[in-house]
Amino acid sequence: MHQLQTEAEEGIVIQLEPDEVLICEVLGRMRSLNARAANVRDVKVGKQDGAIADVMGIKAEYAFAKAFNTFPDLGLTPRSGSADGTLKGYAYDIKSTTYKNGRLICTKKINADVEMYVLAVVTEPNQIDFKGYMLKDDLIKDSNLMNLGHGEGYCVEQNALTKFKNN
Repeated sequence: MHQLQTEAEEGIVIQLEPDEVLICEVLGRMRSLNARAANVRDVKVGKQDGAIADVMGIKAEYAFAKAFNTFPDLGLTPRSGSADGTLKGYAYDIKSTTYKNGRLICTKKINADVEMYVLAVVTEPNQIDFKGYMLKDDLIKDSNLMNLGHGEGYCVEQNALTKFKNN
């Protein structure tokens, strides 16, 4: 089994440089356009605009790769599902929100390619705070089902997440 180092401290905060923000904004909007043109169903949980959610998502993915010295998936190919990357053998999916007290939320559509879900709080325009993670088997449970007004999905509070060790 893979091992992730953790500690009970605050999340890992990453500041993106202005040029990194620009790259993420362009890639996020291009991903959104490509996905909508290919009729990929937008399964976001919330009322935010899909293009804005895609930009926020790529910022979080890019910042996570920066934090853990991996390479982000910069591809523009339309996709539904799949992982955002791999960290220490775990395929991960980054879930982003702008709410500082935001929860880790995912839809009821089970992503077979993912083993770990990561919560990122994105503060515009350039700060991303990784609050922690939860393994798929711990998140995808009936006890975590909740309806926050946009349909039922899996949801946990930040205090239920395992913190990343900042090393």
